[in-house]
Amino acid sequence: MTSIGISTLRRLANIINEAIDDIERVYAAADTPLSSLDAPFNPADPAEALLQNPIVEGATLNIMAAASQLSATVASPAASALNAAQAYHISACLRAASEMNVVEVLREAGPAGLHAREIAAPSKTDPLLLARILRLLAIHNIFREVTPNVFTNNRISSVLDKGKPSKVLFENRNERLTGTSGFAALVEFSADHNMKGVAMLADIMLHPKEGELGFNRAYRTTGSLWDWLHRPENVYQMQRFDIGSCSHTFRGFNWSELPTGGVLVDVGGGIGHISLAIAQKNPGLRVVVQDLEDTIKDSKIVSRSLYKPPVNKTGNLNIQYWKENLPSHVESGMVDFQVHDFYTPQPVPNAAVFMLRYIMHDWSDELVVKILRHLRDAAQPTTKLVVVDKIVVSAARVPDSKKEAIPGAARPSAPAPLLPNWGVGKAEVYYYDLTASTRLCTH
Repeated sequence: MTSIGISTLRRLANIINEAIDDIERVYAAADTPLSSLDAPFNPADPAEALLQNPIVEGATLNIMAAASQLSATVASPAASALNAAQAYHISACLRAASEMNVVEVLREAGPAGLHAREIAAPSKTDPLLLARILRLLAIHNIFREVTPNVFTNNRISSVLDKGKPSKVLFENRNERLTGTSGFAALVEFSADHNMKGVAMLADIMLHPKEGELGFNRAYRTTGSLWDWLHRPENVYQMQRFDIGSCSHTFRGFNWSELPTGGVLVDVGGGIGHISLAIAQKNPGLRVVVQDLEDTIKDSKIVSRSLYKPPVNKTGNLNIQYWKENLPSHVESGMVDFQVHDFYTPQPVPNAAVFMLRYIMHDWSDELVVKILRHLRDAAQPTTKLVVVDKIVVSAARVPDSKKEAIPGAARPSAPAPLLPNWGVGKAEVYYYDLTASTRLCTH
């Protein structure tokens, strides 16, 4: 008689096999091979575009969730718990590799790779330590160890490529992230400041102080993350945060349905990189980018190093960025930059849409209500509200009757015996949630 445990293993294995069948069918129909893990990432490869195919996306989620659950089922629970307790090493090593520009050095070396001595030479770091760092990443499928102590890039490591010659990166550290996709900046910031704040979770829970969050405990400051980032001595950290924020994209709203001449208000939009991307595809939209004064107006510190060509000390970073990427909107007056605190009344009364991108998660419920009420007061009957953020779903199965009680709450569930929220397949959402909890603003 087959035990329940063995039956579960078979069901998980079947989910993986069925998902592989689905992926094979899509790639076979396109006459395109699946990208190799051992080869560097190539965004122009047609195989990469197929990852956005809904069938492939669904199959990938099932494989990630089932593979993780399968491993957890058969592995020693003590080993699993200890590995989880030491997972911080992965974050620390990934940041170290990016800070030492390892990916770019290896890109220039080619597929044969380089010995750790040669990889460490440009940064003048310890080659033995660097080898151990890269080996830990390699066993987690980030980088590849070709022969002992000889490493090369693979598909995962190469997404950290800043796209510049390594010599340029080492010559001017302050501008190493300037003009990049922002992904390396996002990884570095996450593995640096975010990790340090989250490391304080138990401390602030066991020994709480009024208004103190993980970020405050880690950096010994009473101000918010935003206050800390805007200190003159933290210019580089602020640049890295801003550039990393530019790597996020989103889908789900049909911007083409908005009327020509309609106003998109990017509330708390920074330099407006997302609204710029929207305007590039929908040139009839007028855009108003709103943020605090030091982001909108006072670009003296960051404008000279964030984007090229450099602007003078009185230049406006936002306008410069838009001139480089969508000059027609600047020349025609279709984009405006407003200094605005979203705790005060919204000054744009005729918006077609208010967009709040990754704003809500950083503020308490009371403050979110205050932000939204100001938008509602300024809204027209036809004004849309677009909130771009993460939705944290329970790992427990919820009866359909309870889902139907809240309009829009019903969401797809993973097939049993997978966790209904796809578990590790959706882990990024839960990492993001915990990161926000260490810097949640209440005042």
